[in-house]
Formats: sequence, structure tokens, C-alpha cells
Amino acid sequence: MRVADRSTVRNYLSYLNNARNDYAETTDRIATGKRFTQISDDVSAGARVLETRNNKYKVEKQKDNITSIREELDAAESNMNTINDILKRVSSELIVKALNGTNDQATLDVYANEVAALKEELLQFANSKYGDKFLFGGTNAVSSPFTVDETTGRLKYNGVDVDSIQKDADGYFYEDATGARVEIPMDDDVYLDIGLGIKMAGTAVDPSTGYKISYSGLDIVGFGKDKDGNSNNLYNALNDIEQALRDGDREKLGKLNNKLTEQKKEFMANLTDLGAKTQFLETMETRLTNTIDDYTQRINNLMGVVPGEEETTLMMNDYALKAVLQLGSKILPTSLMDYIT
Repeated sequence: MRVADRSTVRNYLSYLNNARNDYAETTDRIATGKRFTQISDDVSAGARVLETRNNKYKVEKQKDNITSIREELDAAESNMNTINDILKRVSSELIVKALNGTNDQATLDVYANEVAALKEELLQFANSKYGDKFLFGGTNAVSSPFTVDETTGRLKYNGVDVDSIQKDADGYFYEDATGARVEIPMDDDVYLDIGLGIKMAGTAVDPSTGYKISYSGLDIVGFGKDKDGNSNNLYNALNDIEQALRDGDREKLGKLNNKLTEQKKEFMANLTDLGAKTQFLETMETRLTNTIDDYTQRINNLMGVVPGEEETTLMMNDYALKAVLQLGSKILPTSLMDYIT
């Protein structure tokens, strides 16, 4: 073969490889929907894609956190709605019937038995879990936060008599035998970053920058006593109502019902507050979902292909490849052409 022929072959093979590469790259872009798969293919666009993906990942983590909290709040709200139904059953139905002067003691005992059953049901819901976490246990993840003293029958929260618990600006506490202030165990606040820019105030989280994800059962079922010595706790209140029914003490029952009515109002205020928090989180979920969609679209704009344009390019590359092959059949020896094709 002459030198000129060798040069022709080299040039032809170069054209053929380019045509094949162009065809393969276009086919790959159509198959993947991506304009490039390596940053080196488009450094400028690739760098922006990496930055956008990083931002999208951060937002996705925030959304996951919010979704987790919102689902937990949904579970808490469901349990509180059931507790509210229990309170309505006792206050608006059983006590109203019991205060009817025509009821004998046997009937009052029947009502007392139902109150006792509802009281235990309330305790179960107060100790409800979401996953491995107690909904109303503060930071207690080990044992049921609410227990009943076997001797007195009164409720305890994390081992402390709820009627002895007080609250000030620093949180919940009780006084020991010496009158010293003792904080309630396992009842610290826990906060999660949901994109508000969480900050620390000393060793604690600044409450205005994080979202509280722990809930003290004391906020839900009450604590301490009022000025008349009546328990502010719902379980203990039902306990006292049950005893008044068994004693046939209608006067005390009426006073306890008035007290329970006030407790129901406070309970409903907490339930409404919980609903407002859930709605806030749902709004944030929607906003973050839209942000994620925006980032996804931005990535598609940077990396994505226009199908119509790529189909046209593929047709042109296919035509070019066939043209090169047809040209080769005319300028190359038959044996070499058979090898190439």
C-alpha cells in the first residue's frame, strides 16, 4: 500500500470513529436524559449542579425532620382527642346522671365502675408510644412516664407524685423533705433543627431557633393542686370522682365536676395549641416540597436534554455515520472494509 493510501485510511478511520462516538453519545443522552454525566464534560454547569444538589439535600433533610415531627404530633393529637372524649363522657354524661336525685347507691356504683375503667383508659393513652418514644414522657425513653402509687392510688410522673409538682420560669420541680427545689427527672426539653437556624444559648438550645419535639405529660394531664386542695391532674380528678360516687357524696361530686369542667377547658387549649403546631408544620412541609421541586427543575435545566433536539441530532449522526461507511466502501480495499464493518 502506498503512503498516500495509508494516510487515506488513517483519515477515514478518524472520521469513522468520530461519527460513531457522536452517534453513541447522542444515543446515551437520549437514554439517560442527561446532557452530561461528568463534570469535565461541562465544568461550569457541573459545578452549579453540585451546588444545587447540596442545597436540595439540606432541604430534603429538613423536610424529613419536619415530616417526622408532624407525624408524631398527629399521633399525640389523636391520643389527646381520645382523652377528651373520656372527659366528656365523665363530665357531660356520667356525672350528670349521677347527680340526678333518683339514683340509688347501686346505680352510683355502676357509674363509679365506669369512671374507674375510663380512668385506666386515660392512663394508657397518657403512656402512649410513637415508635420507641413515649409521646408524653419528656425525655423518658426507658419506662412508662405515668405510674400509679400502689399505696395511695395517686398518679406519679417519672416517679414523682404529680400533686406535689410545681412550675416556675425554670421548669417543673418539687420540694424535697428539706424544702429544697428538685427538678423533675427526664423532663428536659429537646429541640430539632427544622431550618430556622438553630443556635445555642450557653449549653442550651435557644428555643426561638429550634423546634421542641419533647412533650411533658404534665402539660397534658395537669399537675399540682388548686387553692382548695383539689388535684389539677386529670387522672387524680377521675380518681376523686370515682370515690365520691362510691361514697354517694353528691355535693362533693358537683364540686369535682365544676373542677373537671375547668380542667377540660385547659386541656382543650393544649389540644388546640397542638393542632396549630401541626398546621404550621404542614405549611412548612408544603413550602419545602416546593423548594425541592424547584431545585430538581434547576438540576434538570442544567443537565437535562431537549428530546426533540436530541432526536434530530441522532438522525443527523445516523446519516453522517452511514455516509462515512458508504464513502469507505468506495475508497478502501474490500478486505479492510469488511473488517471495519
